[in-house]
Amino acid sequence: MIFWIIGAAAVLLGAAAAAVVVTVAVLHHGNWNLLLRRPPRRVGSLVWEDLGPTPLGEKRYTPQGMTYANGRILLANSWKDTNSRVYEFDPEGMKMLRTFDMPPEAVHTSGLAFDGRYLWAVDHISNRCYKIDLEESLRAGEPRLVGSFSTGLEGTSACCLLEWDGQTCLAISDYRLSRKTHVIRHEEALARGEMASCTVFSYTNEGFSQGLVSDGRYLYEAENKAGIDIVNQMALAVLKRTGSARRATVRQFNAPGRGVEDLAWDGERIYTSDEFAFRFHRTRVPDA
Repeated sequence: MIFWIIGAAAVLLGAAAAAVVVTVAVLHHGNWNLLLRRPPRRVGSLVWEDLGPTPLGEKRYTPQGMTYANGRILLANSWKDTNSRVYEFDPEGMKMLRTFDMPPEAVHTSGLAFDGRYLWAVDHISNRCYKIDLEESLRAGEPRLVGSFSTGLEGTSACCLLEWDGQTCLAISDYRLSRKTHVIRHEEALARGEMASCTVFSYTNEGFSQGLVSDGRYLYEAENKAGIDIVNQMALAVLKRTGSARRATVRQFNAPGRGVEDLAWDGERIYTSDEFAFRFHRTRVPDA
């Protein structure tokens, strides 16, 4: 509706007046990215393959965190902020295999990462990061929690593991309030119970961060945007040097729809889901 009003303003009032209307709309809706977003150096278009429905989409239970683990896709969904369940899928055909529920306070598990044995999960409501024995949890059908720590954020969103300076770190993003993504020493944060003192570096993301994944060369961050959502392909070294996602963006790609969520990487392809369409999607990223 708001964009129909903007279009009408452009016709009736002219470009200058319409710009004022756009500014007022941005102020009203809080999406500063409509004004501040600078185009990346290169824009790419991806063809996304539809892999079928996410679990319990008919109840409008939204897909959230996602990662790739032991040849499987893991997805967490939120049951309207009353419960979160983690599902294991065979990526070829997306057949559901096993499940377990998150701890009771983790009702909106928005980010997942896998280190080879343990699942690291962040929750948008509890604002905590959980270390979970994945195989034991799937076998038992309930979480086998190793420990957790506070993120100190007010809108914890996505997470992923990445290699930095010879160590494995965990990146955790804030959805909106601080517009920051933090790269931390997660095992140290687990021991301390908080992550602020364990930060390697932080950068300013583009706001409304929904997904994170690293392919070993780049860090990808999915964002909600007006119109169609996007995925930023970012250079890690530039992120650390500048502290800015905008300056580190090498290319920007279209997401599959208007409700992009977390990202997963299987070594060749990126997976995501859409919380408006309740669908899984997959794509190949062309070489830069």
